[in-house]
Amino acid sequence: MEISDIYVHDAQLYRVVEDIQTNTVTMEVDLPILELNEEQKPRLLVFDDAYNYQVFEQPWSGLITILDMHVVGEKGGWKQVRIETNAGYRELYCAGVRVCNAEKVP
Repeated sequence: MEISDIYVHDAQLYRVVEDIQTNTVTMEVDLPILELNEEQKPRLLVFDDAYNYQVFEQPWSGLITILDMHVVGEKGGWKQVRIETNAGYRELYCAGVRVCNAEKVP
């Protein structure tokens, strides 16, 4: 799936898991179902072959809201992805991203 095909505006970010063994970064989110619909569903954003995950955000109280996600560069087959949030932004390099179904985060 192309990163630009994933609609993330107003997604709520619950937690991020970096798995060193599988080289993935997984974000547990409530993702909008449709662009013009406020209904959200629990999903996992799984960034494959990921490295250099960094957070550039100010201190924040409560959940982080994802505003946008886009490719800002490429380096040796990896895409540099920027995730804009209401508290700043996050960046990582990855080969691709998948959206997977998930259970509601407690």
